Amino acid sequence: MPRTKKSASAPSRKSSSSKRDELLWRIALHATIAVIFLSAIVCVFRICQVYVDRRLAFPDRPPKVVLVNRPAWMSDFLAGEIVKTTQPIGLRSSFNRQLLIDTARSLESNPWIKQVNMIRRVYGSSPGDTLEIDCDYHTPAALVKWGDFYWLVDSQGIKLPEQYDASLLPRILLGADGKTNLRIIDGVSHAPPEAGQVWPGADLQSGVEMSRLLDDADWADQIRDIDVSNFAGRRDDRQAQIVLVTRFGTQLRWGRPPSAKDAFIEVSAPQKLAAIQDIYLRAHRVDDNQPWLDLRFDRVTCPQPATPQNATAQVDSPANTQ
Repeated sequence: MPRTKKSASAPSRKSSSSKRDELLWRIALHATIAVIFLSAIVCVFRICQVYVDRRLAFPDRPPKVVLVNRPAWMSDFLAGEIVKTTQPIGLRSSFNRQLLIDTARSLESNPWIKQVNMIRRVYGSSPGDTLEIDCDYHTPAALVKWGDFYWLVDSQGIKLPEQYDASLLPRILLGADGKTNLRIIDGVSHAPPEAGQVWPGADLQSGVEMSRLLDDADWADQIRDIDVSNFAGRRDDRQAQIVLVTRFGTQLRWGRPPSAKDAFIEVSAPQKLAAIQDIYLRAHRVDDNQPWLDLRFDRVTCPQPATPQNATAQVDSPANTQ
């Protein structure tokens, strides 16, 4: 009996081992099939990606650059200059992320750009043929004259890139409506720094401050230059430190900077603005048809009272219609 039981258990163990081997074989077979199937999918996807990348998404020209939030103050000339410095060179796939990285670096090093918000490639007439740029810009506050050239500065006195000669002034100073939207600061004592740096000098800062003060005035487009050559009385301490030059070639002798600590020597900046406003409403010219007006004291002074004949002569003269 013991021998009979022992020999009966052997076939049972053999059968169990055989089933386990069969299960492992099936698992290995299914795993192999799954690997082959997934590899095939990956290969097909890669082939499709390469096809799209090389045939469909590869442009025949560099993408066009578009400033999507171009400020109202930015002229076509200036927008073109910014686009020119960021225009990609060479052909790259629409899937090429390095193009966006390189463009962002170029913008961050551009003194015009205060902050890069977004760069993306979009579909214009073909995939990725347009590069949209969304940035915050340093807003020009004035043009500063040094020698024979003019440089833009922002409201903090930071020098912006590009230099202009006198022939380009109409394109820079005048807005789309033909009115003056930027003024020239003349007579500064320090040479221009590198682009992106603050232009040194209290005279320049006072000129920028004066320009900001004029921004909201109804008559501001009649003011063309802010002359700071006598700042701090360096030429004549009895004369006005700041002189506003009109587009008629006449002067408004303003005096000390608006925020000067010794401004009590003269009437306040709001009083001076109010005086100009009254003259403008009455004469439609900030200079009251005079060669100059002195705004520094309680009574506005001028060379001589305006008469109808001399007012007409000044308005109609070629020098006053420039």
